[in-house]
Amino acid sequence: MKQIKKPIYPKEKMGRTVKWVFGLPLSFVMFLILSAILPRGQVNSRYFIIFNSLSYAVFITCVYLVVKYFLKFPFAKMLSSSSKVRFKPFAVGFATMFVLLAGTTFIWKTVDSSSFEYTLKPGWPLDFILVFILMALASILEELICRSYISYFVKDEMETEPKKKLIYCLVSAFVFAAFHFQNPEVAGSSAFYAMSFYFVMGFVLMAVTLKLRGIEAAIGIHLANNLVNAWLFTYKNAPITTNAVFTQSNNIGPVMLIQCIFCLAISSIIVMKMKVNE
Repeated sequence: MKQIKKPIYPKEKMGRTVKWVFGLPLSFVMFLILSAILPRGQVNSRYFIIFNSLSYAVFITCVYLVVKYFLKFPFAKMLSSSSKVRFKPFAVGFATMFVLLAGTTFIWKTVDSSSFEYTLKPGWPLDFILVFILMALASILEELICRSYISYFVKDEMETEPKKKLIYCLVSAFVFAAFHFQNPEVAGSSAFYAMSFYFVMGFVLMAVTLKLRGIEAAIGIHLANNLVNAWLFTYKNAPITTNAVFTQSNNIGPVMLIQCIFCLAISSIIVMKMKVNE
């Protein structure tokens, strides 16, 4: 008697794939519903920063609910494959990126001081705290969606095959760049340089995530990049104008792209060389 061949895609696996496909849109729908009750503030005010922080917190909650109860997947694994959050990769990624980016920008300021204007205003300690909360939530959310969600899309474990890792990195790069497509700096002559950086950053941070099997280091690098550009050196067409020490007039260009990719590459190499306990 002939044995009946099993289907290529078992029913439960296909069901899981369908869930993953609809999981992200479901998170967005929940976010839109829940964020509708949040108060709105004026653009570039403290209320605006607080509102955005609340929105990110709501979105992270939505992602948690979808992953935990719709996909039936342990949310802790979204942060680390071992389900244990590790502080060391975060600290090393944050410290190296912050020092490199801040240091190279100070050098840039020394060479081209006319492009930098001192703009720090009174009340900066509170502004720095609020911006830190906002940037931390934004970094966590974007790493969850652009790295973790993609990393676990096909199966319950992060990919290990080199060829497939390349595919994951490319997908992450496109998704991360798409997330920033509507940012004000992505316009005119600066669009190419801004989008190129977002693409490279998405690719590299996915490589870091797959190498270390967790997003802690990626969050650290991402947060450091955001804070340098919010605390120390903001620019006039930034998505959110912050009370930074200096404001740059023309930082979106080839010099910025080379500088940021250099800092990103060095900090990523350092963090991927470190030994991380699972």
